[in-house]
Parts: sequence; structure tokens; C-alpha cells
Amino acid sequence: MQQLIHYIGESVLIPEDGAFIALWILTLIDHWNNEHERLVVLTERNFYLLRYDFSQCRVRDSRRIGLGQLISVVTGPLVFPAKSLMPIRSSPGVQMKWGDENDVKITQKWNPLCRSLPYATLTHHPVYSKRDQLPSKQVNVPGAGYEDLSNPVSVYDVNNFLTALREACSGMNVQFTNAEIIIESYGNLGSVVFNQSNLGFAKPKSPAT
Repeated sequence: MQQLIHYIGESVLIPEDGAFIALWILTLIDHWNNEHERLVVLTERNFYLLRYDFSQCRVRDSRRIGLGQLISVVTGPLVFPAKSLMPIRSSPGVQMKWGDENDVKITQKWNPLCRSLPYATLTHHPVYSKRDQLPSKQVNVPGAGYEDLSNPVSVYDVNNFLTALREACSGMNVQFTNAEIIIESYGNLGSVVFNQSNLGFAKPKSPAT
């Protein structure tokens, strides 16, 4: 974990980001309800969503958003529309918005590969539920998760990220609210197979990574 933090600092961050705060390994839920493993890096002025290849130890894709661009952050249960056939989700979510959803074109919503949507929805990483399997050397690494020594899985905890994000946005015009986060998926069985097979996560993947 220390090597990962060092790599991010040397290869990803730029001076304009300001001070590094922390990183997390979380799950991003895209607009097609597909789950993807993401490194989330928070700095003084920006945050990054990184697709990181744990096997090759390199960043495959990077997206940087300024904290000043954020409009709202919603936290709450992840739910589907009333007539959806999708299975119920039990983990909490955090959705960050930095643009007007009304400006999103239908072609963007129907494109599963679209990366230009002005929001991101995050939840716990699967390892969050496997805290008893984590090696002792992985916990309490400075910069892996945010200032919560009592939480051995803070680096996989979306609520820990929310705490850090809220503090980083202190004094900014960002609205933090508690509400249901609606995933507009009605019968996408492909995403069920995708998620159950962990296709959006690095292989091999274990709590010891």
C-alpha cells in the first residue's frame, strides 16, 4: 500500500493539485449499473478516479475533477426505480455531481462506454466485508483511508471517503445532502452477471493486495 501511495504521488499528481490527503480503493457504479474497481485520490484542490492495474502496477485510465467544480454530494441508500427488476442493493452510496444532468444527451445515457457524464456514484469495495482477512501490515498505512485508526478497512470504506471529502470542501459552495441515490436500471441482466463475476475488478484480487 505504501508503494501504491508513493507511485500515485510520483506519477499521477501534479503541483496544481495541492497537498495529497488520502486515497481509497472503492467501487464505482456506472450508468449501466456495472461495478468497476477504482482508486479514488483526494487532494487539496482535486480528486481523481483512476482505473489501476494491480497486476502491472500502472494507471490504465484517469479522470481528474476539481473540488471547485462540485455542485452537490448525495449520500444514502442505492435504489432502483419502482418498476425495476434489479436485485436490491444493501451498501450505501456517495454520488458526486459537477454538472447539470439535464444537459446529458440520450446518446450518452445509452452508451455503456460513455465517460463524459457529470457525476460519479461510489460504494464500498467488496474487500470492505472481509476485514478479518486483511494482513496486519496493510492497516494503518498513512494516506490509505482518512484518519480513522479504529477502522481497519477505511481504505475500502465509502463513508470514510465521504468524511474526507466533506472536510476538503469546507468553505466551498458544495451542497451535501442525505437522500436515495437512484440507479436508472430496470432489467439489465447483463450487469448482474458482470457484477457477480467481478469483471470490473483487477485479477487476481484478494484482501492482501
